[in-house]
This record gives sequence, structure tokens and C-alpha cells, in this order.
Amino acid sequence: PFLFRVGPSVSSGMIKYTSGGWHCFSLCRLTGSVFPKSVLITLPCAALSAGMRQLIDMGHLEVLQSDFSVLREPLAWGGFSALVGFLIVFRTSQAYSRFWEGCTATHEMRAEWFDACSTLIAYCKHSTAPSNTITAFRNTLVRLVSMLHAAALAELEEINVEPHAAEEINAFGFNLIDPAGIDPHTLNSVRDSQSKVELLFFWIHFLVVEHMGTGVLTIPPPILTRTFQELGNGFVAFNEAIKISYISFPFPYAQTCECVLVLHWLVVPFVTATWVTHPFWAFVFVALQVLILWALQFIAEEIENPFGTDANDIDGQYMQEELNRHLLLLLQPETLRLPHLSLAYCDCERVQAHKVAHKSFAAVWEDMMRNESNPQVACSARMSNRFTRGERISRLSSAQRGSDRLSGAVTSRSL
Repeated sequence: PFLFRVGPSVSSGMIKYTSGGWHCFSLCRLTGSVFPKSVLITLPCAALSAGMRQLIDMGHLEVLQSDFSVLREPLAWGGFSALVGFLIVFRTSQAYSRFWEGCTATHEMRAEWFDACSTLIAYCKHSTAPSNTITAFRNTLVRLVSMLHAAALAELEEINVEPHAAEEINAFGFNLIDPAGIDPHTLNSVRDSQSKVELLFFWIHFLVVEHMGTGVLTIPPPILTRTFQELGNGFVAFNEAIKISYISFPFPYAQTCECVLVLHWLVVPFVTATWVTHPFWAFVFVALQVLILWALQFIAEEIENPFGTDANDIDGQYMQEELNRHLLLLLQPETLRLPHLSLAYCDCERVQAHKVAHKSFAAVWEDMMRNESNPQVACSARMSNRFTRGERISRLSSAQRGSDRLSGAVTSRSL
């Protein structure tokens, strides 16, 4: 069984860079680049071609001189070069498609599960259960969703890790929302399970069904069904990502690409040496061909599976931290407070559209800061805010207020 590692993860995250402009700093970056490996393959081939051209100029290698040229017509070599380029470009395009499908699936998975959690917490507004039961449901839900997402990222990474190195799966070091708040028996079950995602996914369904009978989820069943659909959509997206992580690029095609690249590497020095007139140009033309083709090959190998800990893989740690922030947001008192109109609101139903005031967020925030800098206006605003809040709070039970305070005290730890 896999264990949750204690301590921070070591993922460096996907490379961030700035595109456009006149800068060329990205050319000098080696982390995540395919150029170092490509150059190591290119230099011997280019040097061999330049050396052969030098020997031809010195009168050696008569078999490669113009009268005895390997290729009298360039059509055969042009056809072979076009074939190699087509095979490599096609594989790179397929790898690029797999990369974006994997990214889309993981983000869709996270969005669907957060949407389901957000909807369930909103349904608690319609609840008739005691406040402590509602609080327990909401806190349990966000913890299970946080664990579900981390377990899903771990399984996507696990497929690409050797069995003996399973304990080093990076996603098991991602932070969870207060895992100590879950009972030890549940944590032991997750640790020992070989199907962590399926187990946590079922527990969330089980939790929802359980609280349909406790009065926490009294929303009409046709509306509640939407939550199960969102959870299911997230699980389908997870399996789409699993498909990309588990099923590799077809081996025969990958083998053929590598075979033609090796043949190209062996033949191009001879062909180029007979066509150029100087060793320098032999080196340049061979280096351009070999470098580009092998760089495309390494790009395909690098991006065809975006799940792991490489520099060009998805930043799972950031996704987990962001989901945790969003889940905790659902439990904050300011989030659970229903927005309402101010005393000076404009009734848009009775006013023509062109007469309705329009302001940007920046303008609104600037007005708020200006009012806060004016003591009289700030005092008036605070009194108005106190009045409207008091009117709102008076409609809440004292037990519900205690529930909100408890919900705002949730913290994140690493399991």
C-alpha cells in the first residue's frame, strides 16, 4: 500500500516563461529544454560530415568525389528526407494533442468536483437540520474533496513510476485540508486501499446520501441530482486523464521514427559531404537537419504524457493548493453571508438602461478607499454597514452563528 508522505513536496512546477518581445533569455535556459540532448547527437554527425568533406578536398575518399558521387540525383535523398520529416512532425503533433487533452481533463476534473462541493454547501441554506450537523457535513465534505483531488493526481503520477519507487510519488506530499479532522480509521482505510480515488469518490456519494435523511440536504431531489452528475463528470474527466497516462504512444510508430532517425543520422554526412564545397558548410547543413529532427523527436517524448514531476509536466502541487483555497473559501463567514442591496441602490427595472451607473472594480475600490480616508464618511459607512449586517444577523439563529465561526477556523495541514 502507498503511504502519504509527510512534509512538503519537491515539485518544481511547469516552466513559466514570457513569449514575444525582443528578449532571448529562453534560448539560454537548459531546464526542460530538449537542446542539450539534441546537440549531443548533432555534433558528432556534423563533425563527421565536415571531416569527410576535408578528406575529399585533400584527394582522399575518391568514392565520394563528384565522378563517383553516392547520389547523382537528389530526388531519392529528397524523398527520404521528406518521409523522415513527415513521420517526426506527425508524432510531435500527436504528442501535442495528448498534452492538451491531459491538461484539459485534469482541469475539468477539478472544476467539476469543486462545482459539486460548492453546490452541496449552497444547498445547506435550505437545510432544516441542527447547525452542528450542517457544520459537520460541510467540513467533512471539503476534506474528502481535497483528499479525492490529491489521490487523483497521485494515481496519474503513479502510472509513470516504477513499482519499487511508489513511495516517492510526489502527489502524496501535497497538502490536504486538515486531514487530522478525519477519523483515524478512515485515514488508515485510504492508506491501505489500492483504489484510493474510487474509495473517496464513493464516500462522497455515501456522505450525500446519508445526509439526505438527516435533514441537511432537503433540497428537492431533481435539483440534488445535478450534484451527482457533476461528481460523475469529474470522474469521467479523471478517467480521460488516466487513459492518456496509461496508454503510451503506439510502440511500432515510435520504433519506426527512431529507426528512420538513426538511418538519417548515418547517411546524411555522406550525402552532404558530396554536395557542398567547403567543410564549414557541410558542418552547418548537417547540424541544421539533425538538430531539428532530433529536437522534434525529444519534444514528442517530453510532452506526450503531461503527468509526472518533469519540468514540462502539469504543476499538480499548484492545482492542489488552489483547490484547497477555493474549498476553504466556501466555509468562510463572508462567503456564507448572502449579498444584498445597499440602501442607495438603483432599481434597474424602473430606470432606463443608459441612466444606470456603470463603474469598474478599480473605480469602486478607489471610492471605498476615499470614503475610508474621510472620517465622517467612513463613520457613516460603518454605521450603515452595521445596520444592514445587524438586520441580516437578526434573522440567523445563535446556533448558526456559532457554526459560521467554527467554519472560518479551518486550517490546512499535510497528511
